[in-house]
Amino acid sequence: MMWVFALLGLVVIVVIGLVLVGRETARLAGAARPAVFDLAEATEFIADRLPAEVQARISHDDVEWILLADADLLEEATSDPLDRRYPWSRAPRLVEGRPIPVRDDAGEVVEGAELGPQDPYGQVIDEDVAIARILLAADAAGREVADEDIVAVLDGRLQYLEAIGAIGGRADDAG
Repeated sequence: MMWVFALLGLVVIVVIGLVLVGRETARLAGAARPAVFDLAEATEFIADRLPAEVQARISHDDVEWILLADADLLEEATSDPLDRRYPWSRAPRLVEGRPIPVRDDAGEVVEGAELGPQDPYGQVIDEDVAIARILLAADAAGREVADEDIVAVLDGRLQYLEAIGAIGGRADDAG
């Protein structure tokens, strides 16, 4: 008789577990997947979609380097020089008319960075300024990257951001 109660208790526990797991599975199936920028995935995605002439000139390492150089520019443009919201922030934000600093792979400002292009917009990041800054950083790092290569990689980055749902229409409009 005791084993009947044990079996009945086990059945109740299994049913409760299945109901809870099923409910959470259904809830998560209906939730939008968060858009997470994965550098390795982005590098592969972008490099595979570059025009053939750009693919012939630059490597996957160059694509990753361009993405990181542009991310540094975005960090500099959005960080608050007074609050220093992020402890890992390396530089104050861009200020209208101040030369854009060019940094090496270690994050140090390279010599002659004061000769970089002027930031005419303050916190607005102009595409030409971003490309000029990446070109200066590439020269300082000894990388052979043409401006059309940078443009192609940044255009590919936009395609990647659309593909992961970080930009564009609503996620449920995508079908």
